[in-house]
Amino acid sequence: MITAILFDMDGVLIDSERYISAAAIAYFASLGVQVQPEDFIPHVGAGEDRYLGNVAEQYGVSLDIERAKMDTYAIYEQLITGKEAALPGVIRFITNAHRAGITMAVATSADKRKMEINLQVMGLDPSWFSVLINGKDIDRKKPFPDIYLKAAEDIGIDIQQAVVFEDANNGVQAANTAGALCGGITTSFTGDQLRSSGADFIISGLDDFPDFSTLSEFNRLIRRFLAREMAAKTRSHAYAPYSQFRVGAAIVSAATGHIYQGCNVENSSYGATICAERGALLQAVANEGDFPIEMVVVVSDDDPPAPPCALCLQVIAEFATDETMVFLYNTNGAGRSYRFGDLLPHPFIFTDQRDRHTCC
Repeated sequence: MITAILFDMDGVLIDSERYISAAAIAYFASLGVQVQPEDFIPHVGAGEDRYLGNVAEQYGVSLDIERAKMDTYAIYEQLITGKEAALPGVIRFITNAHRAGITMAVATSADKRKMEINLQVMGLDPSWFSVLINGKDIDRKKPFPDIYLKAAEDIGIDIQQAVVFEDANNGVQAANTAGALCGGITTSFTGDQLRSSGADFIISGLDDFPDFSTLSEFNRLIRRFLAREMAAKTRSHAYAPYSQFRVGAAIVSAATGHIYQGCNVENSSYGATICAERGALLQAVANEGDFPIEMVVVVSDDDPPAPPCALCLQVIAEFATDETMVFLYNTNGAGRSYRFGDLLPHPFIFTDQRDRHTCC
């Protein structure tokens, strides 16, 4: 179970990348050197030592790195103050997490001064975070895992109990190497870029999370994002030479929290085709036997997103309740959700089997 949240800061809590880029460009211009915004992209998330130092090396500029950072931060503060606030959903998400009793930490490769500027600009109470770690607290910056390992150690948890939210490839690699679950946020890099660096699921921002008030609710939301990611990935393996309609599905066990995947497998004898939902369900039964379903997630390229067919709904009914949630997504990110009972209000189930999973 996830019991702690570790936040990167820039690009996760505040949209600051363009301001630090502009500040760095202005700083180099003060030295008589014209640099380009794209020069900094490979160093996003790795701390200003690399962000400024590597670009300086690229242009043959000798820097006093500590002085260079302080001068850049001074420009940065002037540029961002009064123009930015926390990203959409950040305050609501942190408020929910605080109410749910979830331990939170900030782990940014930026120096303490920049972290302080960002907290002030966002209006975030530092006391809501159990730990605030900045780039000065570690020797090796992202993509090395040190900052997240230190954060987990400082708050007294195993790193596998943490979810990290990151927007940069360097940070995703750090979280992945540390052994934490990682949610990639697409403010600075694309979902595919973050996936290639090891992100376990992709969101556009913390605003993608609906409200939650307990640790169990938060973990259920995490499982939903993971299931969507796994269903989308499995969809790419679908065998659909006849319809060209590819579907991926994921079924989450309420007993174990494990996520089972499936994709549609068509057949020349059309009736032998296996839908994605049944493929995932068969895998779940093969591993757990009779089990209760927590949720079903389906990904297709339909608009609106396609629901399970009537045959799949009838099969799922053996393991679901009316309250089991079914989440439908398409490849463009649109989503809908339904109670299972609304999709199939009157399944055929023998009387003595109807109440097997009412407790789950």
